[in-house]
Amino acid sequence: MKLPGGVRVVVLMVSKVGAQAVEIMSNRNRMDSLPELEPGTPIHFVGIGGIGVSGLARICLEMGCRVTGSDRAENAQIQYLQGRGATICIGEDPGLVDDSRLVVYSSAVPATHQERIRAESLGLPTIRRGTLLALVANRNRLLAVAGTHGKSSTSAMLALALRKAGLDPTVIIGGTLPEIGGNACLGSDDYCVAESDESDGSFLELDPYLAIVTNVEDDHLEHYGNLSMLRNAFAEFIASVEDPGRRILCGDCPHLYAMARRELGEGFLAYGFSDWCDVRGVEMRFEPEGSFCRVLLQDETLGHLRIQVPGRHMLSNALGVYAACFALGLAPEEAARGLAAYRGIGRRFEILGRWRGATLIDDYAHHPTEIRATLQALRQYTEGRCVAVFQPHRFSRTDQLFHEFAKTFAGVNLLVLTEVYPAGEPPRPGVSSKHLMPHIEGVEEIVYAPDLLDVEEALKARVADGDAVLFLGAGNVNQVAFRLLAGSR
Repeated sequence: MKLPGGVRVVVLMVSKVGAQAVEIMSNRNRMDSLPELEPGTPIHFVGIGGIGVSGLARICLEMGCRVTGSDRAENAQIQYLQGRGATICIGEDPGLVDDSRLVVYSSAVPATHQERIRAESLGLPTIRRGTLLALVANRNRLLAVAGTHGKSSTSAMLALALRKAGLDPTVIIGGTLPEIGGNACLGSDDYCVAESDESDGSFLELDPYLAIVTNVEDDHLEHYGNLSMLRNAFAEFIASVEDPGRRILCGDCPHLYAMARRELGEGFLAYGFSDWCDVRGVEMRFEPEGSFCRVLLQDETLGHLRIQVPGRHMLSNALGVYAACFALGLAPEEAARGLAAYRGIGRRFEILGRWRGATLIDDYAHHPTEIRATLQALRQYTEGRCVAVFQPHRFSRTDQLFHEFAKTFAGVNLLVLTEVYPAGEPPRPGVSSKHLMPHIEGVEEIVYAPDLLDVEEALKARVADGDAVLFLGAGNVNQVAFRLLAGSR
């Protein structure tokens, strides 16, 4: 095992110079001057319905803060927060800002939003969601989970493992975990489990006590410019963990492992299935009801790991949590017990129900690597036909990864391809699902369904008893599944 003694610790500077990098440094410097999160403190959230912002709003409510907010449309998160006492406007209402002491906004909210303009005119401190996460998380020993893929599932697994071990951490994740009744909860002990966000660089505002990094791949390059800049940001995030024994990195990711060896030397703990990993899974078994492996520390058996969710990637995530629990001093059997109880979170291979004898499954995967891993889990889960419904997310990502998407669906029996979910981006010439369709390889049948009503009709005409239908994408494609299920009742 790689331990702290004599290890060279490298602290990197953010190499991308720009307004966002300056904002990160500014936010770190002014953290102490922000209002205290205490009973009665009025906080306004712009974009409160987002999965990340709503979790922080929930934590603030549980702290006793007075919460207001706004968003473009109502959803389950907004309904929950309203039920807990938050005042929320659908649309824009600058007047809601007037009594606030702090205004928090999602990175998706533009500077031209009327509530942001109002807050700045009143001289109120305005911060991004990532800065509030740092303000909340840094009050405790922060156990942060980062990576291009797998953050939400790994964070949820870690939270459940700690809870099953008798701890009561604060939890802030990007998905709904049934065991905590949502995407966040305020704990009573010294730990905070939080999913960090590299998409806008805000994870560099955190000061983690322990970090799990699942992988580093080419995503969010609209922010970083290139893969090298993205890797530099991850290297700085990892180096911010003071104790190298609490830098828990996936050794199976070539980009991450090479970067860590180059920048950190021996200063991290690697987990995975590769021979060079410190905490290594061997004798893997992948069955419809879940996955299993024996866990080695170096070459000695540390314990056994069994999870109830399919997919090699999920077993890898569980192995990272197992390694983190070991680094925190928990007994291996305690970690294994918590991980064995994990049944998944919302929109991560979530079984929605049965329709016409087919199983409908929802997954947030929207990057080629995520999609390939989820399709492998689908093949592990079912003996029937594999049907995928894919909604690409953002024109920029579709353009950047066009040729990778074309090679992602090999082995699928039926692929229903709907148009790109823009997520606020303007269209790009020549970038669409219709342009992508002729390039897709290795699929028995492909159907182009421009909108969600077309998707519904395509499935009604083609899905048969015994099929497994996987809805893929970070947009609203899962609405089709909900409509089909509602119509079958």
